[in-house]
Amino acid sequence: MLQIISEYGTIRKASDYDLPKDSFSEIFVCDKTFFNLKILAFSGANDLIFSCLTQKGKEQIKVKNHVGLIQTTDGTQIEILPKSSKNSAKEARKILFKMLRVLPNSPYHSLSKAHLENCHLPVFEIFVNIFLDELEKLLSQGLGRNYERHEANEVFVKGKILVSENIRQNYIKKERFFVVYDEFLEDIPQNRVLKTCLQVLYSQSFTNKTQQRILQNLTIFNEVSISINIQKDLENSNFKNRIFERYDAVLNWAKIFLNQQSFSPFSGKILQLALLFPMEVLFENYVGTHFRKHFSENYEVTLQDKGKYLIDRHLETSRFRLIPDIVVQNQERIFIFDTKWKLLDDSKSNKNYGIEQSDLYQMYAYGKKYSSKQLFLIYPANENFKSPLIFDYDEGMTLQILPFDLNNETVAEIMKIENLLR
Repeated sequence: MLQIISEYGTIRKASDYDLPKDSFSEIFVCDKTFFNLKILAFSGANDLIFSCLTQKGKEQIKVKNHVGLIQTTDGTQIEILPKSSKNSAKEARKILFKMLRVLPNSPYHSLSKAHLENCHLPVFEIFVNIFLDELEKLLSQGLGRNYERHEANEVFVKGKILVSENIRQNYIKKERFFVVYDEFLEDIPQNRVLKTCLQVLYSQSFTNKTQQRILQNLTIFNEVSISINIQKDLENSNFKNRIFERYDAVLNWAKIFLNQQSFSPFSGKILQLALLFPMEVLFENYVGTHFRKHFSENYEVTLQDKGKYLIDRHLETSRFRLIPDIVVQNQERIFIFDTKWKLLDDSKSNKNYGIEQSDLYQMYAYGKKYSSKQLFLIYPANENFKSPLIFDYDEGMTLQILPFDLNNETVAEIMKIENLLR
């Protein structure tokens, strides 16, 4: 069963309510699923992702700022999607995929524009289809083979006799020989990992089309065994070999499904699958990557700059390192940018717009230490925040609060910002 909720949404027990109806901001789950999630909320590092509280005598679980997918052992699948506006689940998935595409050192870069347009499918199924795309690309060139070392007690001599083992095992059985030899086989670690991954995915529930693709690909691995030690096979698949470079992309996807790789640690055995990412990391990386791509021709762009400290004292160690998200500079000026994943509200009823005072202090410190007169805070645009806000600090130092519309073309949003620097 698939349920969809936005970050900061609420998960409730269906048994506590009469005829509950799910919405993008809250969902209702069975008692068993709720109990599993409640355990998860109290399990160490996982309280960074969920919090459990009671309201009017009824327990509820609050999702924090992580997005992605979890699946409990009872089969319940919960998608947590970005809350950047009142868009549909399809649009929210598209925003998530746009950000995942530019994650460094990850297989998500194979998310194509076609996949972005196919966002009516659940997140997990889209990921599985990308894995199948990469797999079928590999299989079109044929399964790889390699020499595998085998030790066996045979009735014939093949390869090399292992003398000590032969004496130990065949002291009486003179007709046998304990030998070691190499065979050129498809049953190698890389192929075992892929077949095991296909078997795991085939046990899941997908549309008939996806299920059929998985089954068709499984038939090609008839001469490959299921992995009995997946970690060992993953390690043995990881060595660098030009012959097996074509396996890299599909193995990276297999690792995600088999190892449940995400940015977030999970403990316990109540989750069957966990692929979650903190939104502030995704947003910061997304904006920074596009800054570096589009500004580098005319500016020097540094992400996560670590060149300044808040306190510098003579003959003493500098303290409190400053790390702005993006530093853009040329020979004449320097500009400081920080990204914040939070929905602002510029209505008159919200005097501070939802901006944290500590963020304003932080930007002021950046301006002073980097000798920058133009500072920028970038937030996701939403229906209550569509136009820039401008604040004056002192001595000509200004701070601009900029909306970044994730539903718009990224290049257009970057160009708007570039025009502010001229």
